[in-house]
Amino acid sequence: MLYKKVMLALKGRIDSGEFQIGDNLPTESKLMDEYAVSRITVRKAIDELVKMGMVEKRQGAGTTVIGQSMTGSMSSLRSNREYLAESGAELSYDVEQFALMTPPEHVAQALAISDGEKVYFIRRFMFINGVLSIYEDSYMPASLFPDLSLNHLKGSKYHYLEQVLRLKIDGAIQDFAAILPDEHIAKCLG
Repeated sequence: MLYKKVMLALKGRIDSGEFQIGDNLPTESKLMDEYAVSRITVRKAIDELVKMGMVEKRQGAGTTVIGQSMTGSMSSLRSNREYLAESGAELSYDVEQFALMTPPEHVAQALAISDGEKVYFIRRFMFINGVLSIYEDSYMPASLFPDLSLNHLKGSKYHYLEQVLRLKIDGAIQDFAAILPDEHIAKCLG
């Protein structure tokens, strides 16, 4: 839906720091012009940001940024659950895809695995307080995690690695980006 594209674009601008906490978002009219959408679409997008706790609407004062979608630094290796627990938020997952596959070349290089070695490809949607907030694709070498199952992915992957497998995580490659969804992801978002 169009309002979700506008919401994701605004969310990305907030998370990137373009709009800081305390800043007002542009007026509805300016957002209508900027995104070439109707007032109803802009209002629905802002309502989603309100539900996520990112902005606050005040009569006569506009829409003010009150938070970002994720708090804390993602440079340390902690699960999303840990970050969100600190803020009192609830996190849940919906696993859209879980498959054994040969990874793209750039993924195999990043994971330092040999040609033809299989990985688990995982596509998940994460909900914060019941609101769809994060889309995640991840790859895990099958040789390291032969017992990985769909049940493990309905919760924190870090919990599975550290508590179930008793592994110490020394590093991970994490790329975070606010993006406009492609057609498939937009359809999944509703």
